[in-house]
Amino acid sequence: MVRWQPAKSPTYHDTPWVLAEPQAPALIGFIVSFGKSMRDLRVNSADGLVLWRTGSRIAWNTSGALVAKRLDGRGSIRADSASELRFPSAGCWRLTVRRDSATAAVVARVIDRPKKLGCGATRQQDRYVYARPRSSGIRGGWGGWATPEGGALLFTHGHAGNMNMKVPWWVRRNGGPSLELAGTRLDAQGSFRQEFPAALSPPDVYPSTVDVPAPGCWLLRLRTAQLAGVVVVRAVDYHG
Repeated sequence: MVRWQPAKSPTYHDTPWVLAEPQAPALIGFIVSFGKSMRDLRVNSADGLVLWRTGSRIAWNTSGALVAKRLDGRGSIRADSASELRFPSAGCWRLTVRRDSATAAVVARVIDRPKKLGCGATRQQDRYVYARPRSSGIRGGWGGWATPEGGALLFTHGHAGNMNMKVPWWVRRNGGPSLELAGTRLDAQGSFRQEFPAALSPPDVYPSTVDVPAPGCWLLRLRTAQLAGVVVVRAVDYHG
């Protein structure tokens, strides 16, 4: 599972990460290439690790050799644990890293890189947008704004005419006193940050007006207490 909680790393503390199994060697892989690939709906709609066949890079918290072996077909590669990965084929791959005499591994779905990148916004389900991983228990109540494909859409600057971009964020369990939203633009430079206190009633909901500063493809990282998840939205200017 890809995790979005802050990690104990001076370099990659805000980078999504995976924990290799077994956990005894404490091998963590930071997905350095997530910025571009999160525009791909196949990547951002999965709880587990999905990598492009070319251009993917994972930085491990140890130096050494990495061996990748395809599980659903033939193929294997060897690489340095800090190098960019180039898989010979798409499929199901096990990535094994060695630390001293111990080894640990993660399994990834490897897919072909799209010829053209758009903005694969998180799909709505019954007017909710569910953050990934689903185990975070975070979902946003969407006000009917959607892309033509049914993805999450927001108008910039928090409003569309006299309609505000009000999103109640529901947390299934163990939420904190507030929810932090950190936005990172995926198709250009840009970021913003907001924080919303929990409502007194009903419980486990965080009312918000999401104020995206510019049009584009945005990754929204949501954190409360020990929970964290992400949503990808397309933002557009309102022209009433």
